[in-house]
Amino acid sequence: MRYHHFGAGRYVLRLDPGEEVVASISAFAQERAVHAAWVSGLGSVDHAVLGFLDPRENVYLKRTFDERLEIGHLTGNIGLAGDKPFCHLHAVVSPRELLAYAGHLHEARVGVVVEVFVVSMQGTITRAVDPATGFARLLLPGEPPPAATAD
Repeated sequence: MRYHHFGAGRYVLRLDPGEEVVASISAFAQERAVHAAWVSGLGSVDHAVLGFLDPRENVYLKRTFDERLEIGHLTGNIGLAGDKPFCHLHAVVSPRELLAYAGHLHEARVGVVVEVFVVSMQGTITRAVDPATGFARLLLPGEPPPAATAD
């Protein structure tokens, strides 16, 4: 992964063939100490795992794609979970038939190139596990973590 800082917290990242998308963006955030950012991107991947959060079972239903896919849109944010970067990313991907599949991006491997634009903000976006759902949710600055539920 290579990147350039254009100033004022604006970056462009280039991910090359074989690189893992989520891990690369997380590594970038760790290296640059980015604790709050908006992410947008496009490109192609040869492997992707998308998820849909099932509201009844409260688990991600995952689908793996092991083929060349175009990323029509990659979007999300960067924050912190504990002291580590946390990338919450969603993607719309398309196979050669020009269908669209969308969901939470759990993992992806770059095919030709993935171009990612990051706009960082001052401050920190944090996440904390919501006891009601069992998933980490975004906390707004100054907001307390969700209260534990009584059993």
